[in-house]
Amino acid sequence: MLFIERTRIRCFLLRGRVDLACKLADLDHSSTSPNLGQAETPDAPPSFRVLHEDAHVCAVVKPNRLLVHRTDIDFHEPHNLRDLLNKTRKRDAWLQPVHRLDKPTSGIVLFAPPGDALNALKLEFVHRRTSKTYYAMVRGWTEDEGVVEKPLPTAHNPTPKEAQTHYRTLARVELPHPVGPYETARYSVVECRPSTGRFHQIRLHFRHLRHPIVGDSRYGDKKHNRFVANHAGVDTLLLHAGRLATGHPEGDRTLTLTAAVPEGWQAILDDWPWEGDLSSVPRGDAVAG
Repeated sequence: MLFIERTRIRCFLLRGRVDLACKLADLDHSSTSPNLGQAETPDAPPSFRVLHEDAHVCAVVKPNRLLVHRTDIDFHEPHNLRDLLNKTRKRDAWLQPVHRLDKPTSGIVLFAPPGDALNALKLEFVHRRTSKTYYAMVRGWTEDEGVVEKPLPTAHNPTPKEAQTHYRTLARVELPHPVGPYETARYSVVECRPSTGRFHQIRLHFRHLRHPIVGDSRYGDKKHNRFVANHAGVDTLLLHAGRLATGHPEGDRTLTLTAAVPEGWQAILDDWPWEGDLSSVPRGDAVAG
């Protein structure tokens, strides 16, 4: 139980300075909760970081629980990434999101100025020329690798459409702690490569496999969510869009981006007795191209 106690101590230390509390964007081009690493005041703007910016594209790392842009469903949210990114820009210089991540998901989001650059990047996603890699911690022990091909509805159409997610298991762990009906708690860290971008695709596909993502309040296992929150201090969705490669709007090169997993992952990855190779989980940011 030493690794759990060490993780809990780290959690208590973190709480002194943090709050524990790909779809194409449907945009009207108008303006419109907390995450690890942001201020404790509930209404304080969440922190984010810019990975790369040039005249044609801006890559931003979105924290958990932050909307990419305002929506009718979440109109009450005080902050969204688009407005925060454009806060100091003149209105005619605003950047718009090329695609979206779910509000609970962390990771890379691309923005671009309206016009040729924005349209070119959107076409990269439409024609599936991008390479997207997500990292997730899920309940149970997954197969070494696999492909989930379960049709899913889109955000605006209830008729299921093809949806495909490739995954491979990086590491597994078994903790000597009872959760629910089982005497131990088992988890896997998986690398996911979605070929399509349906609504909540990765979350729904792993629920379909009976390996829901830890921290998923909508599709996950509440008992395991509580266990990880209590013992690791992480109450966010453990799904991170960590790598993205796409053609640059100028058309002369590929832009390859890597975003480190959120701080809350660190204690889990470092302190739990994983069996496998976690070296591909991004611990630092990188840009190439």
